[in-house]
Amino acid sequence: MSSRRTRTPFSSLTEGPPRMNGSPTDAQSKALEFISSSNSYLLVATIALLAWVAAGVEFSSEGLRLAATACLTLSVAFGIATLALVPLVQEARRPGQSNFDVEVRFSLLGRRALRLKAVLLPQHLLLLAGVVLYAVGMID
Repeated sequence: MSSRRTRTPFSSLTEGPPRMNGSPTDAQSKALEFISSSNSYLLVATIALLAWVAAGVEFSSEGLRLAATACLTLSVAFGIATLALVPLVQEARRPGQSNFDVEVRFSLLGRRALRLKAVLLPQHLLLLAGVVLYAVGMID
């Protein structure tokens, strides 16, 4: 006997594509959901650190405060861009394709294409730079 499933006109209602809100069905969707949730936590922490730095904590140099604020602000901007790309990556990804290899096309001041790693890497590097500048700025 064959264990093949037959498709009915109503199969798509129960199977459907993987959703970000439900439990993901494949490894790439699970990884993308992990990226989305961890990026959300990182974004909240970055905003909190930015607020702390901008609130007037004592720095050894005003230049270091401005540099740390600029790095953290840019990190927040790249974090928001990452969250905006996640659903687009989910839609554009082919089966078996890595989330980082998906080139997402969108319209923002003209036609653009972007990959997830093009916003994730600057977000993390700018956060690290902001934290280092903050630490150096605390040294008297």
